[in-house]
Amino acid sequence: MRFRPIEAVHFSALAALTGLALLLYSRIEDPRAMLLGYAGLAALVAVAVPLASRAERLPWPIAFFVDFYSAAFIPLLFNTLEPLIQALRGGPRDAWLIAADRALFGVDVTVWAQRLVRPGWNDLFYGFYSTYYFIALTLGLVLWLRDRATARRFVFTLMVVYYVSWTGYFIVPALGPRFAQAAEYTVSLTTTPVARTINDTINSLEKTKFDVFPSGHTMISVAVLIVAWRRARDVFWILLPIATGLVISTVYCRFHYVIDVIAGMTLAFVTVPVGDGVYDRLMAARAAARRGAATARARGNGPRPSYSAFS
Repeated sequence: MRFRPIEAVHFSALAALTGLALLLYSRIEDPRAMLLGYAGLAALVAVAVPLASRAERLPWPIAFFVDFYSAAFIPLLFNTLEPLIQALRGGPRDAWLIAADRALFGVDVTVWAQRLVRPGWNDLFYGFYSTYYFIALTLGLVLWLRDRATARRFVFTLMVVYYVSWTGYFIVPALGPRFAQAAEYTVSLTTTPVARTINDTINSLEKTKFDVFPSGHTMISVAVLIVAWRRARDVFWILLPIATGLVISTVYCRFHYVIDVIAGMTLAFVTVPVGDGVYDRLMAARAAARRGAATARARGNGPRPSYSAFS
């Protein structure tokens, strides 16, 4: 296997999205720009392939890029999803998720929760929500400083978690209560500069709004905790209150329905061991292929160098 598992999963995702874009070409507003963007992202991944083969000998800044370029790749790819979701699935299905919350709790939870809204809570929970962009990177950095192989395994599994959550966005496209139930709110969450700044920044940076079911924020947070518990128990206790606040904030800040959070938690516990298992099998296959190639060369069956008449 020539590629590392991380490059293999990224190329697979790009191939799937490119194929979908070609299939829906006539329904997408600017399909050429989308396909060009996918080509650019594929080039980014391709740059990492030859570097990864000698990662242990690279200067640490380049080695860090090779192992963590996914932190830039994922948000760029995420921002291309909405046109595809709309072209494939049409409008949002928030009514399904609202009905699920009502069946479970008898109320629209985010509407009911307005009685709990306070300016200080708003700042706190928007702050927790913003930690989503750092919590996984924090654990990844700690693992990388301690053992790079463990960090690479974590990054791969995290990418599997991302891609599984994105699949849900295509199956159940939804905008979330902040949009679907906006008319029912009588209490604003963005009355302070802190809450307003975080909310506006998120709205401007995240181009894909059909990202509700399952809650990707919940899936990533729980996945980080699962890996931290197994691989960095000391870090787990530091991240636990942050991740807990993050999960609560998804509902408090009206980004998600509770059913999204339940689905995100459940899928995280399923996806992390699956991702780890796939990574281990891919790495075992890669090692076996290398051993086979080395054995063939040792026996004289491998590729032999060519010689010119001038050598």
